[in-house]
Amino acid sequence: MSDFPFHLRRLAMSHFLEMLLRYKAWRAARAERANPPAEKPAPVDRPRVPEDFRPLEDACFQNPYAFYKMLRDDYPVYQLANGIYCISRYEDIVNVARDTDRFSSKHQGAMLRLQPWQSIAELSDKLDALGDRGVLPSGVLATADPPEHRRDRKIGQSVLNPSVIKSLEGEVESLAREMMNEFLSGGKVEFMNQFAWRLPMRLVIRILGLPEEDLPTVKRGCMSAISLLSGSATRAELLQTAAVSQGFFRYCWRDYLKAKRQPGDHLVARFAAAAADPTNDFTDQHAVSAMHQLLIAGSDSSATTMGNAVKMMLENPEIERQLRDDPEMIPAFVEEVLRLDSAFQGHFRWTKTDCELHGVPLPQGSRIFLMWASGNRDERFWDNPETIEIGRKNGRKHLTFGHGVHGCLGRELARMEIRIVLRELLARTRKLRIVGDAPFIASMFARTLVQLPLEFSVAEERARRDNIEQAA
Repeated sequence: MSDFPFHLRRLAMSHFLEMLLRYKAWRAARAERANPPAEKPAPVDRPRVPEDFRPLEDACFQNPYAFYKMLRDDYPVYQLANGIYCISRYEDIVNVARDTDRFSSKHQGAMLRLQPWQSIAELSDKLDALGDRGVLPSGVLATADPPEHRRDRKIGQSVLNPSVIKSLEGEVESLAREMMNEFLSGGKVEFMNQFAWRLPMRLVIRILGLPEEDLPTVKRGCMSAISLLSGSATRAELLQTAAVSQGFFRYCWRDYLKAKRQPGDHLVARFAAAAADPTNDFTDQHAVSAMHQLLIAGSDSSATTMGNAVKMMLENPEIERQLRDDPEMIPAFVEEVLRLDSAFQGHFRWTKTDCELHGVPLPQGSRIFLMWASGNRDERFWDNPETIEIGRKNGRKHLTFGHGVHGCLGRELARMEIRIVLRELLARTRKLRIVGDAPFIASMFARTLVQLPLEFSVAEERARRDNIEQAA
């Protein structure tokens, strides 16, 4: 009963904030309809100056790589119109990612929407206060600095270690086959929404111990959280999405508290046990925030890379032939997909002190965008970076899973999911082809396909084998 006042205040503040955001979204939408933005010229294919690309506009993110190369060559530290500094070279990105004394990872989601004159340090204090009250996610893993980061990572590694991930392979294989059975006989599938988004979400829901019927709620909440970082949304869209995210965070609290009352053998129960341990300062707020982060990160990077892998493979028939002839090449191909079409184009940092890079001053409180996807194609580090080179000698040194202390905790789980899905898809289909548009979501943050419509023939020998196994 001692927690009752805390949760009553938390719920009241969360509902009030959601209503306020919805009201502001309505006001902003009215203003946008009354004053539509002036039509802007289309982006050019071969940008000569950064302004040619206009990276926060929709059309620019279908193929951003010429822009990235121009930044690496001529503007290695470039300030966007919204005040954010883009860091585009591999070595610079690695150095900043390692330097947690001067560059902070806290409050990733807030950095994109700040105005140049606003203080991230002051906002950070306000967001920390709301995190302490359980209204917003607290800093965990990707959004925490040492020493708090080390505490949370230790807890996460206890349940996402190599042996645990290895033990999940059979479950991923079973889930992939079950879900493919739903569409194989029809000879076609919209791969992203019918399969790629659903499989990793179903798996992470199982790992956390949440009800599988909550999948639609989880997907909507995850997509809302990711879209907050797109950079291309209007003010009205951002406010509406932030309101949806409030509801999703309350959902995480609800299921966490249920797990506290009914402990089980799943990850949320382990978070609850860690929060109850008086020997550390891991709280319920940290536990719910970790759960929230794992739902988002555990579904998005795998789903995105699955789609990008299938698209890249089918757009390069010789690669598809090699993978069909020798499935042992699939893991190395996955690394090239991760490098060439990074699920996350970058992550944010902000400067704790005055800094300088390539002669460009970075005053305290500056917002930094580490462009993983640009570093992954940097000619200064990679040989022939624009080509698919299966088995390249430094193939796993890409930056797609971050770098340094903030390297993605679930990267091996993502690799395993993608490898198994590609292997099963190739084994069970023939004449696999893309049969419609497959555009990318316009986002500064994510490299995710809107859709990937496929047609195929069923591999008869494999189909007979599956029918025998199911009958047995």
